[in-house]
Amino acid sequence: MRHILLAAILTAILLAGATTIPGRAQNPAQVIPGADANKDPLPITPRILPDNPVRLGGVYISGLGTQSDSSTSQPNVEKLSAANVDWIAANCDVIALSPTDIDRDTFPTIIKKQKLFTPLLYLYASSLHETDHRGSIGRWQPDMEKWALRRADGSEVPHPEHGGHWMDFADANWAEFWKGRLNTLTQEYGAFGVAAAELPLGNTFVGNDLQHYHNSADRAEATLKWLQVVRKGYRNLIIPSAIGFDLAAGHVTPEPNTPFTAPALIPRLWNDFFALTDGAWCEGWVQPYWDRLPLAESLWETQMQAADRAGRMGQVFIAGAAYRNDKELEFALASYLLIVHNQGRVVFQPMPVRPGERPDSGFSLATLKREVRSKPGFFRIPLGRGMQERHQVPAVGGPVWRRNFQFGDVYVNSDENKSVSVLFAGNLRRVDGKVVRRVDLPPHTGAILLYTSESSTKKAASANGKTQAKRKKGRR
Repeated sequence: MRHILLAAILTAILLAGATTIPGRAQNPAQVIPGADANKDPLPITPRILPDNPVRLGGVYISGLGTQSDSSTSQPNVEKLSAANVDWIAANCDVIALSPTDIDRDTFPTIIKKQKLFTPLLYLYASSLHETDHRGSIGRWQPDMEKWALRRADGSEVPHPEHGGHWMDFADANWAEFWKGRLNTLTQEYGAFGVAAAELPLGNTFVGNDLQHYHNSADRAEATLKWLQVVRKGYRNLIIPSAIGFDLAAGHVTPEPNTPFTAPALIPRLWNDFFALTDGAWCEGWVQPYWDRLPLAESLWETQMQAADRAGRMGQVFIAGAAYRNDKELEFALASYLLIVHNQGRVVFQPMPVRPGERPDSGFSLATLKREVRSKPGFFRIPLGRGMQERHQVPAVGGPVWRRNFQFGDVYVNSDENKSVSVLFAGNLRRVDGKVVRRVDLPPHTGAILLYTSESSTKKAASANGKTQAKRKKGRR
């Protein structure tokens, strides 16, 4: 998958570093505001596994057939197998696939089996091929040369793949053609929308020697224009790749009309593009697979608020998070559990990084199946519904993020430097089965804990005591 290759992403990160981005927050907000208490509560949508708040999904380009290898995300020629159609229906909420990898009845078949499923097409936003090609929205014709992306000297920007052509980001004619083809493919395949790759901000393969686009601000403006054209006349879901959305917008961004606030998104392109999209595909959420280190705390908070907002609005958000061991996986999943909502389509895409495998092997469906099968303690967590907003509580060493669920608690230490320890009154069980009364959380770690019979009894007794106290106070 060209737009997510390691070298290109690293270039995108360097490009982001050249843009003014505030440093790590010294005083993070103590509580992220929830819905307005005066408004009606958001409806709860039943899910595939009601007690399991971890919803799976993502963008998949390999590992789709019966002969697939989970160690690679290199596209193969196998279409989605019938067995994998059944597996997706039983396990996934949101999946994006290229039209070349499915039949026209694939999505309707999955929906017939699982009515809560959200099917998306995976398509390139800025390239076209001369023959059928994964992600290509149609076939290149010679008269389309006028839409091609140009170098500063006027020559066409060369494409790395034979028969491929880069298209001008903000050319209105290309955008109109793309939108027309998208409408046709959406109807033909019964998709609910599109996961759009290779938006200008994330497309670093074309270099910087371009005729009209010289910096990230030019690319951001081109992205905005492209989204405006596509949004007008396309009534289905637009889920763009969010690479670059964390950049500072450089101007005042519109304030979305929502019953909650997301202050970290206001100065960024997340906010600028919000009205034109129906969510996002964040393939480097919390922990990018192209970087050994997790995101700085300020960017962690930005991406948390982006996913939280999408979930509250019922939008699609694909959170692709990398991990090299169980500790990193628990941090990514605990972060996800802080913001997942009952009514949303916010899904977690595991992006394991293992020796001998491609760093982007998480785009293989076979990898997803392997991870779910081998780590049920992480992906089949019977926490139940979230009972409160994420909030910070005091701990030994400093504050820690916490969220209570019906059958457990989640803690996250998002700080980059401090370690904290959380002490409990009763026993709690970690995802590895270990029973603890204390968890130590180094920087960028999390803990997912389930109540034991002892802790559940103590919690019920505490809640009952508070109720009795309120009644006595009321009688006074």
